[in-house]
Amino acid sequence: MRARYLPLLLSLSLPLGVRSQLLDSIGLFLQEPPRLTVALDSRGSFISNQNVRLLGVKVGLEHGRRVRYGVGYSFLGTRLEREEQVVENGTERTVMARVRLGYITPFFSYSFYQRGPWEVNIPVQVGIGGGSLVYDDLEGRTQKLKKAFVFLYEPAMTVQYRFLRYFAVGGGLGYRLAFTNASLDESLNAPVYIIGAKVFFGDLYRDVVGED
Repeated sequence: MRARYLPLLLSLSLPLGVRSQLLDSIGLFLQEPPRLTVALDSRGSFISNQNVRLLGVKVGLEHGRRVRYGVGYSFLGTRLEREEQVVENGTERTVMARVRLGYITPFFSYSFYQRGPWEVNIPVQVGIGGGSLVYDDLEGRTQKLKKAFVFLYEPAMTVQYRFLRYFAVGGGLGYRLAFTNASLDESLNAPVYIIGAKVFFGDLYRDVVGED
């Protein structure tokens, strides 16, 4: 995907009245030379009213410290279980089935406010992957009860406070919309919350090696 098309992903979550002005601003920053960024990603959310943590890693490019885009991978980092009935060797038994979720995450983020140590971002990501419900059979082998293709759309807004040049703390709120081609009997549509710390490894590396 070429950089000039990436702002369209972000604009889908914004009111029509501000879309044109926003796209013009993003277009100006995209003319700045890109820098490589690598980040760990941690998001809290809910699946069927249970609090879960989604973990991942992202790799992308940054223009003018304002526009960021790239791709990553996220997965369910919380052990989520429920009782299910299965039949093995003609006998029905109760097992603890585990929910698995993993997906590739193209993302786009625009920092529309920067003043001093404060920064406000509008990150948008989509998720393309799969989910499954698995259990261990009598011989200890993992078996799948259900599986589904999953498409996710997650817009959000985050606030960040930077200190000591290489560190920041922040938080934000968003929402996850999920579309699947089969039922996992789990509700994936839910709010998303982001709370954590950040280390700017790219700036640290450039300062150590003396790059601009």
